[in-house]
Amino acid sequence: MKRLLCLLALAMPLACAAAPMTNDDVIKLVKGGLGEATVLQAIDGAEPGFDTSPDGLVKLKQGGVSDAVIQRILAKRGGAPVAAPAPAAAAVCSECGTVTGIREIEKPRKVGAGTAAGAAIGGLLGYAVGGRGNRTAGTVVGAAGGAVAGNVIENRAPEGRTYEIGVRFDDGSSRVFTQETHPAWQQGSRVKLVNGALAPF
Repeated sequence: MKRLLCLLALAMPLACAAAPMTNDDVIKLVKGGLGEATVLQAIDGAEPGFDTSPDGLVKLKQGGVSDAVIQRILAKRGGAPVAAPAPAAAAVCSECGTVTGIREIEKPRKVGAGTAAGAAIGGLLGYAVGGRGNRTAGTVVGAAGGAVAGNVIENRAPEGRTYEIGVRFDDGSSRVFTQETHPAWQQGSRVKLVNGALAPF
């Protein structure tokens, strides 16, 4: 009999230690100054004995328990798996983007500018070379020859080109950049804006 009593006495502390955690236990932890992370860890490791009725939840809130802890109690009481905290969202690079397209634009040539300039210069030369009696004829011939020469030179001049580069940035914005030289990228290339100009990513 004495031995049985001793065994019961030893078992009592173990039974107390395994008692489910209640709302009062949580309030006691919070009022004791324990941090939220510590309280959550204690809830996760305990046998749930919480009162999740409206009155029980109000009592928790009045006891200073945070919403995060109350939600964990509800999840624990309902047997739902405790969700891991969501990872922090990676910072978006607002100066990084992807080339969406490249368009080559030809600059129109100023037709007639070379012809007019050549005619004016040729006329002056013809007037000077024609002498006193042939200045009119020299002027006409010089203007005609200068116009032809100016037109030939104008036609041989290289056409100007510009390039429009469309870029969609990682923050969702889009911009179009213009440059005189042929771009080193193609559609789908990753680029970065450096000092107002595009550079390889």
